[in-house]
Amino acid sequence: MNAVQRLLNCKTPAQCLESLVWFAINLLIMILIIRFLWNTSLVKHITILKPATSLLDTLLLALSLSLIR
Repeated sequence: MNAVQRLLNCKTPAQCLESLVWFAINLLIMILIIRFLWNTSLVKHITILKPATSLLDTLLLALSLSLIR
């Protein structure tokens, strides 16, 4: 069960808070990993790509990649 499903199916406020914290941690880790990989490897090898400079760029990139997945 993924973090969003756990958040929607929580029974107590403590479970909701725990699910929300795990969702935020997972999202932050994913954003940091994607930004690192994007800026260090993809930008160097594919010349039309530009580095992700802001947190919003990286967040949108992470969300679009998770939608494709």
